[in-house]
Amino acid sequence: MGTALKKKTIVSFIFILSMAGVAVTGLMAQNPGTAADPLVSKSYVDHFLRFRSVALPANTVLQPDVGTMIVVRSGQLRLEASSGKSVIDLTAGRELSGNIDLPHNHLIIVPESAGIVFRARKLTMLLASFLNEEQKP
Repeated sequence: MGTALKKKTIVSFIFILSMAGVAVTGLMAQNPGTAADPLVSKSYVDHFLRFRSVALPANTVLQPDVGTMIVVRSGQLRLEASSGKSVIDLTAGRELSGNIDLPHNHLIIVPESAGIVFRARKLTMLLASFLNEEQKP
C-alpha cells in the first residue's frame, strides 16, 4: 500500500469513529420520558385524554362527534345506531351496533358520528371526552 492510500484509510477510519462517537453521545444525552425529552407533551395528554363527569337527565339525546369516548358509570344509556353503524367497546374488544344499552364501566369510542345517537333512558352519569359543549345538556 502506498503512503497516500494509508493516510486516506486512516483519515476515513478516524472520521467514521468520530461520527459514531457523536451518534452515541447524542443518544446517551437524551433521557426519553423526561421533561427535556417527553414522549408526548402534557398539553397533548390534557387535550385528548381529559375525561369529565356528565350527568344526563332522562330522555336526553346526544349526537357524538368522531372520536368521542364515553364510560357509563350509572343509569342507562342506549345506543341508537343506523343499520351498519356501530361503536367500539374497547374494554370488551368488540363492536356494538343496533339498539342496545351500553354496558357500565366500559370504554366506548365513536369511530364515525353519522347515524349514531345516544339516549339516556333514565338519569345517567358518565365520563366523557371529546363531547362538545353544545352537545352537553
